[in-house]
Amino acid sequence: MMPDMIEDGVDAFLSRFAAQAASVEVASRVEGSPLLECLTDDAVLYLLERTGPYAVSRGPARVVVQPETATLVRLDPGDPGPLRHVESLGVGVLVATGVVRSLEPPFVVVDAGMPLVVAADVVPDGLAVGDRVRFQSRAPVHGFVLPPERDRASVRTDDLV
Repeated sequence: MMPDMIEDGVDAFLSRFAAQAASVEVASRVEGSPLLECLTDDAVLYLLERTGPYAVSRGPARVVVQPETATLVRLDPGDPGPLRHVESLGVGVLVATGVVRSLEPPFVVVDAGMPLVVAADVVPDGLAVGDRVRFQSRAPVHGFVLPPERDRASVRTDDLV
């Protein structure tokens, strides 16, 4: 069973999983809304943004996508389904198939064509890096937006005022 608290806070979570951020395109959004609509190569994801004040603007962004699920299912090596796939089932729910990149309890990082930092109540015994898994998330899927990286050399002194 997953512990009641699965993260130490937004900053600690971002520090731990920044390398797992997915590159997405943020669509238009209602100002001040925590709902983040992200376009990927495979799906449109609707995420609950956890990194307020919900000011990320339209355009490219890096987001740690963190779904929660009751159960990850390990797939047989001969399973004929896609190796990596993400599909949105509506606002805040997705189904994904992918390859385990790392195990960082209580999280399983899954490469589903984009990195997903999955919190699962139940993980198959003996799950290992390289195993193929499938899951359906519970709503909401969390999104942690990384701050944009700025090239220090290109910052104008006018920007510092």
